[in-house]
Amino acid sequence: MRPGWLSHARSNLRTAMRRSSTALGIAALGGLVNAGTVLALYARGDYPALESTGWIAVLVTMTVVLGFLPVFVSAYTRLLTPAVGWIAVFAGTVVLEVRSPMPEWGRLGEYVVVDGPTYVSSYATAWYVWLALLSFVGVVEFAVRRGYGIGDGRLRNLPTLPLSRRSRRLIGGGAACLVGLATTLLVVRTGIDPTVTAVVVFLFTVAVTAVPLAAVLGEGIVTPTVLFTPVLYALVYEVFLTTGSPVYLLLFGPYALVLVAVWKLEAGLRARLGGWNGGRFTGR
Repeated sequence: MRPGWLSHARSNLRTAMRRSSTALGIAALGGLVNAGTVLALYARGDYPALESTGWIAVLVTMTVVLGFLPVFVSAYTRLLTPAVGWIAVFAGTVVLEVRSPMPEWGRLGEYVVVDGPTYVSSYATAWYVWLALLSFVGVVEFAVRRGYGIGDGRLRNLPTLPLSRRSRRLIGGGAACLVGLATTLLVVRTGIDPTVTAVVVFLFTVAVTAVPLAAVLGEGIVTPTVLFTPVLYALVYEVFLTTGSPVYLLLFGPYALVLVAVWKLEAGLRARLGGWNGGRFTGR
């Protein structure tokens, strides 16, 4: 029995290493494509950032990471939304940049000023926002596919349901904190001091993100996830069309309470009308 067990273990290890190597190769290609395209668009628009070797290094690092991580997650786990979501944002940015008027650069004292849209710059420098939002949609896809059996057999290297309370907190809370941190960095970037406002934005964003994740991971309740769309829209809008006063993001706090109410409403209706008791999500 022992030699057979050892042979089986070695075979599994080789398979895992082969899959990891394939995922790394595909992800590296995604990172290089992203970085190369962004640099080409920067050169096309004559962005002053290209005058600094240090900033070029930072730009390449940001864009490689942004292209690499979601593609690696999709290739390694077979979740679709991380890679597809990144491709959608990437392609949309390219289309916006190419179809928009070329930015015109000038100087006002020691400051660089620009006339015209700079979509590719907004996309690249907000890399942390895209990664945070892709973590959210990836967790939602995992929960829905596992819990409702939608292509569940194709998933790899992911836990099964039901999740323990600790796992739900780590997965859902971790993704919520990433979105909260990304939103806070976005707010600070607009010039708001990282004081009370930034802290409150972080807490409210974590709350409004954690509610739909807790609902879908713990009970398979999906309406809060659907109603999370305005939050996604607000963050994308803030990246590309900065309002200059992102105080409206404080509305995330009250909106989190709305999502809680919707969660409980859907849970009650499904239990009463369809006898829903949590299915795979709760192990019942």
